[in-house]
Amino acid sequence: MESSGKAIHGEDGDFARKISRLHAELEPLIPYFGNPASDEAARIFRRGADGHPGFDSAYEDLSTALDNLGKAYRDIGSAVVAMSKNVKAADWASMVDRNASVRDLVAFAERENDEVSVPTTPVERA
Repeated sequence: MESSGKAIHGEDGDFARKISRLHAELEPLIPYFGNPASDEAARIFRRGADGHPGFDSAYEDLSTALDNLGKAYRDIGSAVVAMSKNVKAADWASMVDRNASVRDLVAFAERENDEVSVPTTPVERA
């Protein structure tokens, strides 16, 4: 599960490279779609008309959606990795009922605060 989460997280890099390449191919073409300041057809195409969005708005929305998708790859991957740690912790906790080795339980209890363990407040002794 952890390796799957890391793989999902890693997909963001592949996705970003592909989107970057497509963006680099499209961006130089935009000036050829006309000058909205001087051409009525270009204005309608680029800025829209009668409440309908034009190319510029759609392009901006698409860029935002692709950025959000890239972030989703990272966030979902991180969540799956965190879930795998929770599952491991639950497995360790359930071993108490299965005659787990004392050494393993002690190692589990002595681990540092991480994404799964519950942080504790040190007690000051008088």
